[in-house]
Amino acid sequence: MEVVIDSREQNRIHTAKTYYKNRNLTVQIKEEQVGDYIFNNQVCFEYKTIADFVSSIQSGRVFNQAINMAETYPYNFVIIQGDEHSRAKAISMSKHYREVSYFQYLGAIASLNRYVTVIESYSAFEEEAFYRMLITARKCLQNKPIVKKFPRKHKNPAFNYLCYCVYGINSKKAQAIVDHHQLTCFRDLLHLTKSQLTEVDGIGERTADNILATLIGEL
Repeated sequence: MEVVIDSREQNRIHTAKTYYKNRNLTVQIKEEQVGDYIFNNQVCFEYKTIADFVSSIQSGRVFNQAINMAETYPYNFVIIQGDEHSRAKAISMSKHYREVSYFQYLGAIASLNRYVTVIESYSAFEEEAFYRMLITARKCLQNKPIVKKFPRKHKNPAFNYLCYCVYGINSKKAQAIVDHHQLTCFRDLLHLTKSQLTEVDGIGERTADNILATLIGEL
């Protein structure tokens, strides 16, 4: 397998090159117009630390990058690297400087999943993100199923949030919730109650509790 690393990765280049060479990959370093890590010219990753991701939400840069990736490569991912402390710190700082709330953070992930698949690597170590990219690329190239990868990207961020961010929700259940309550955006989810969720066919109390716990837990 070959991986091309964007030369603008700067401080990560040496660590990434060493990591992948030690795993018998052919590594090239060159400036890429789209993506940061490209495996076999098919699987593309945009690498974001949490701080960079929060900044790119405000500027809109990450959405343009996602669209360009979707138009260029068959498999596309945004990987977000950083632990819970880094995420809390970046969002806390953004309230003063970038005005990105945690709901905007989650909403951005849901919106990005229209075009790409977002992978959150909750680790302080870059090697964990390199590992996640490698195993994901291998699955894509071997045509193996990827967790939380659905047949098509949905234009509705509410649907995407349910599918990609809530454990135990499949596309059928997500579509049922969206259709029943006519949800059109991520914020529509915030107004749902447990009784409203259990009105939906196939959504029991445990699933409703799981959805609400995920939403409330992010406040």
